[in-house]
Amino acid sequence: MRTQRRTLLAASGAVLALAATRTVRAAAGDPRARFVISGDGPVDGPIAKGWGTLTAEFEKRGFPTTFVSVIDPLSSFAANQTRAAQIVAALKDVKEPVVILGISNQGGFLPLVAAARQVRRLVYINATIPLLGKAFIEICNSESVAVPGSVLDTLIKGAQPVTDEFLRLRADPQATPAQWQTLRDHIHASQYARYMPNFYEVCPLEKMPTVENMDISGAADDQIRPEWEQSAARRILGVKPAVVSGSGHANIVTQYAAQLADACVRGL
Repeated sequence: MRTQRRTLLAASGAVLALAATRTVRAAAGDPRARFVISGDGPVDGPIAKGWGTLTAEFEKRGFPTTFVSVIDPLSSFAANQTRAAQIVAALKDVKEPVVILGISNQGGFLPLVAAARQVRRLVYINATIPLLGKAFIEICNSESVAVPGSVLDTLIKGAQPVTDEFLRLRADPQATPAQWQTLRDHIHASQYARYMPNFYEVCPLEKMPTVENMDISGAADDQIRPEWEQSAARRILGVKPAVVSGSGHANIVTQYAAQLADACVRGL
């Protein structure tokens, strides 16, 4: 179960199936975009190496890739903001346009990166899509986000008592720092909520950054409901999602790497 949970929080899979694979050429004189993938662990560690198939596909198409080591999302109640800041810092000397990939729960930090530095494109792949001023658990509490019976569904349902406490504090303008600390203690102690602490992190933005968004949703995603993600992509991001039949939540970087790369570079 732990492996499944960490897989859910670390990666996801989906891609637009194109009629033919082609190399996308940048306009003469234009710098190539650099793709940015992030994960906890060293840049030469097993998590980074797990993206090798996808990064090789980007390289085949003439696009360099940077892996950024960020904190484990399970280790912080402000993981989205911290990971975004680490990505921005890691890219401070990068001059070419950057495309930031966000897979699964990584969708929560994508707009935070674009709000802090210029970004060519944000790519949400089977990902959480944040709302301004909301925590993702609030979206899960009011919308049907998770596939019934999935690991994500089990975590959300099991964490409901903690979520109810969170919602009570959110609705109480007199809630004290001590009460919020107690909530964090309860999140950490919960066998469910502790696997998604960043779901309780409120998106701090007052407006979404002006940036090109792309959403890639697997029709066979077994964690985040494809219907929810595709609807959220339209409502929140204002984009038509790319839908890939056959692709599940976490197999994108292995079984669908070539198709994913084709989708990600489209239009660059």
